[in-house]
Amino acid sequence: MSDQQSPILDHIVILVSHKTLLGISNHIEGQFTLAPGGNHADGLTTNKLILLPDGVYLELIAFFDNVDPERRRNHRWGNEKENTIIDWAFTLPSERDFGAVQQRLQGADTSTSYTDPIAGGRTKPDGTVLKWAVCVPKDGQGKVVPGSLPFWCLDRTPRASRVPYEVEPHLTQHPNGVQGISSVSVQVPDGEISNFKGAYDAIFGGPWDYEVPSGSTAGKHGVSLSGGQTSIRLVFNGLKQGKVELLPGLFFDIESFS
Repeated sequence: MSDQQSPILDHIVILVSHKTLLGISNHIEGQFTLAPGGNHADGLTTNKLILLPDGVYLELIAFFDNVDPERRRNHRWGNEKENTIIDWAFTLPSERDFGAVQQRLQGADTSTSYTDPIAGGRTKPDGTVLKWAVCVPKDGQGKVVPGSLPFWCLDRTPRASRVPYEVEPHLTQHPNGVQGISSVSVQVPDGEISNFKGAYDAIFGGPWDYEVPSGSTAGKHGVSLSGGQTSIRLVFNGLKQGKVELLPGLFFDIESFS
């Protein structure tokens, strides 16, 4: 991608119940350090974060128990399975850079495209208001299954306020030694591989390699696509090789690049 802005991996979305979110610090104690999140502007969801030294973060998100069931069903994550990775996001240095991504998809061998930026935000526990825009994948029939393609999270307030990995580096120090995201593997139904391959080719404009906000080169920083039941898998990079359980039944491998 010599003359194009490479996608920057922004965050990974993991859906949990509100009860699980409230007790998450006890579950991950001794493995991960938890950072505060906040309530989203739509009033439906709240989150907590795990910030990584490479500037990417894991978003643990939950719907409030008292939300209107129909409003939850109509939310693009409202019908996804809890305790799983349900989506992931790229970002870019500027919202203006996103038009080039949309243009590449228009000329690509794929039925998918992205919405124009949709305003979003949340309020941090200290009262700081964060603003961003998201661009969500779609196809001719409507929505794309979350996670099949990344969405885009484009900041309208400073990213450092949303992801304070440099401002509060102690929040990125994890007992398990995890340093960042080494790779992302996406599965889609076998019959849809060709369509999504065309979309990924257009997104990257070359090898399927992403950057991370810190600029770190530790890890493979690659995306792969295969057939199967729609799912997203991560491999961490860390100070030592191993495996970690983030939630009951949700395991991650750690590769060592030290």
